[in-house]
Amino acid sequence: MQDIADKVGVSRCAVSLVLSGKAKDKRISESLTNRIIQAAKELNYTPNELARGLRTGLTKTLGVIVADISNEFFGELVYHIQQQAISMGYSTIVTNSNEDPDQMLNGLHLLANRQVDGIIMVPTNNSQHVAKQIMAMNIPFVQVDRFIPGVDASYVILDNFKASYDLTVRLLSSGRKRIAMLKHKTSALNGRLEGYIKALEDNGKLHPELVKNINYSSESEDIEQAIEDLFIGSSTADAVIFQSHELFFTAMKHLRHKEIDFRGKVRVACFDKTDALALVDFPMLYVEQPIPSMGKEVVNILINRINGTPYTIQKVFEGKIVEI
Repeated sequence: MQDIADKVGVSRCAVSLVLSGKAKDKRISESLTNRIIQAAKELNYTPNELARGLRTGLTKTLGVIVADISNEFFGELVYHIQQQAISMGYSTIVTNSNEDPDQMLNGLHLLANRQVDGIIMVPTNNSQHVAKQIMAMNIPFVQVDRFIPGVDASYVILDNFKASYDLTVRLLSSGRKRIAMLKHKTSALNGRLEGYIKALEDNGKLHPELVKNINYSSESEDIEQAIEDLFIGSSTADAVIFQSHELFFTAMKHLRHKEIDFRGKVRVACFDKTDALALVDFPMLYVEQPIPSMGKEVVNILINRINGTPYTIQKVFEGKIVEI
């Protein structure tokens, strides 16, 4: 800042007033204001947000904790969060939990040390203690994609129950009678399992043995076993819903490795759009989430909370079933 003052020939105080937007209040002329701004541009001046935060109490920075940054869904979600944050004058710091509550807690501590104004987080399984710590720190936060039951906090999610119910009914209406589900062993997306079960119960087609739980720690092995059960074993299915596109693509690798041709025999469906689905050479269904709208909404809710909005907002979006 002193470099700007020296270049223009004014005091450091005058430069500070102009760059903090107080020129008119302090009756600094438009001509001098323009000269100071031009000098700042020529010197590539960037204000220190932390120093500004010490004066205003805000750093204009949002923290984001995602569950798996390698997942294309979360990558796109973070992109739209960042774009909306930028449009509202905020920067972002992103951390990744790898679906691990301990890593999620580490991310929280990192963001708190960076003095973020608020946090957007994707809860992992068993992360209630993380939410309690955020509340104890008095940091505004909003959950996205998932929410922790019993925690009084805002969230932005997909109506997973309805999306899964409608997807299952769509398969039933096409004549499928033994519909399986491959799901991660986590409570975070229980709505997808519950919607699937309710649709099958309503139509008298529930077969509990067709629900296959997949552990994150042994994902490849569990999927391989599920494929043997559902495609060539005694519990064969005529349709399979994959709880995520990651499970779907991992299963496709195993099917091709084992040279199992299921096309025309087993109908498949999954959650979330991904560019790789364009390479699929057989008919299938997927649920598309309104990711741009979800990213925009979660930022708006958080910034309103930072600015003093006291009430909790629970925004639920509907998915769209797409056939390819």
